[in-house]
Amino acid sequence: MPPGNPTYVWIAARARNALRRRALASIVTGIAFVCALIGLVLLPRETTRLVRITSERPVEKTADTSAAADALALARASIRQADSALAAARRIVALQQPVAVPQDTLSPALRAERDSLSALLASLTASMAHAADSPLPPAFRALGESPALAKDQRVRVWLDSLDQVDKLRAPFGALGAGDPIYVALTARVNELGRSIRDAASEKQSELRARLAPLLAPPPPLPTLQTTHVDTTAFVDARESATQEFLQARQRLDSLRSVNARIDTVATQARQVANVGAPPIAMLAAALVIALAVGFVVVFIGEMRHPRVAHMREGEAVSNVRVLSVIQPGSTVERGRRQSDIETPPLIDLTSESYRTLYLHLAATEASVPIVTVTGDIPGVVATIAANLAAVAAYEARSTLLVDGDPSTSSVSSVLRIESDPGLRGVLSGEVDLFSAIVPTTVGRDRPLDVLPSGHGRIGTASPDAVRKLHDTLSRMERRYDFIVIVAPSSYAQLKTNTIVPAADVVVCARVGVTQIADLRAAVKNLRAAGKLVHGIVLWDDEAPRL
Repeated sequence: MPPGNPTYVWIAARARNALRRRALASIVTGIAFVCALIGLVLLPRETTRLVRITSERPVEKTADTSAAADALALARASIRQADSALAAARRIVALQQPVAVPQDTLSPALRAERDSLSALLASLTASMAHAADSPLPPAFRALGESPALAKDQRVRVWLDSLDQVDKLRAPFGALGAGDPIYVALTARVNELGRSIRDAASEKQSELRARLAPLLAPPPPLPTLQTTHVDTTAFVDARESATQEFLQARQRLDSLRSVNARIDTVATQARQVANVGAPPIAMLAAALVIALAVGFVVVFIGEMRHPRVAHMREGEAVSNVRVLSVIQPGSTVERGRRQSDIETPPLIDLTSESYRTLYLHLAATEASVPIVTVTGDIPGVVATIAANLAAVAAYEARSTLLVDGDPSTSSVSSVLRIESDPGLRGVLSGEVDLFSAIVPTTVGRDRPLDVLPSGHGRIGTASPDAVRKLHDTLSRMERRYDFIVIVAPSSYAQLKTNTIVPAADVVVCARVGVTQIADLRAAVKNLRAAGKLVHGIVLWDDEAPRL
């Protein structure tokens, strides 16, 4: 992502470029549409096959489950029978054991005293437990007023003090927790409560000591004589019945699991089979899926290899300004004058974008006599260079347009002129430079000299011929006011053995096609070769039809 560019702007640019790649998106969408449509057509057939397979299962399922259920019931009955026999044997042994009943040997007076002490101890213990769980004045007061402590003079004094402290603490209410007086009164309440609990503990110990002699000792265990009954056979019978029960239940659970799985498949198949989708709905669903898949695939490709999306992004990644953005121009009536009819379709003399580009290069204080227009898309580079030269000629400047890419001859295709012998003929020595120049007109009889490329490769020319043409183009600055040279990026980056006589360069890129990494590398390599990159021209339109 270019520095200083927000994430949402970057994502929006990638989505915009993905929508521009209509050809790739159409291919992916078409393939996804066919696959989705085939899947939607074959799915009902598969569900019908599942319904037919599962329709024959219920008869076998019922027979198997019934046999397993009968075996399970028989095993359960065997277990109950074995349990009954074992329990009967154990009851016989239990009936032979006498039950020892403890005898109470105390007198009625002592029993009355024991019951009274037990009641007092129980009441005191309950009050102490309540005071321990809820250490508040009401709980302390209830403990002090219990029957066991009612006659204790100390406890009476403590209860009176507790009432007085509680009355003094009452005006503070719930908001007095931070008041020092309230804290001191609360501490006094807790101290009185502990005193009452200590008195209760002493009383509890006293009651337990008095009650201990009155508890009857446990009677001695009688000596029993029992008759042994052998239950081994009953235990073995029960274990055998248990094993049979477990095996039968395992068999039944296995059958039920299989049947449940078959029922689930059958239910799902019937539900899918009952949903009848009309052909129009299937086509619409397949189209929606295909469009989504096509966009996602193209968007992922754009995220992996981002392309230039707009002018600010081009300037950010290349660190040079964008001189002009070529966009679809307004429709101009070109059939009224013969000069307009004869002008090639790709030449647009009314475009403000080409005029802006020309003015950047032909300013009064920064005039550029020779400029090289380069890029990786030959059709775009040739169209921009031809229109730049045409605007210069339309402004009454003697202009020469040189096509330095014989492998494509794009300038000849744009201007619709003959390409041979051209630049290749000059370098091979077949013709001289002035014989290879083709004069043409633009607009209202504005002359434009063009040196087409011919057909071949510049790299096969001899170094002497390249150096001679280089020197000749340098001297032609005195004859022409403006010279535009078209060259691919690889040729424009050469330091030696090149026909380009000047270091001024303009880089062309196409929005949504030129990758950001390629544009950044092209500008970097041109600067490393000693070139002066004036800026970038962005082609924001369909590819020119040569």
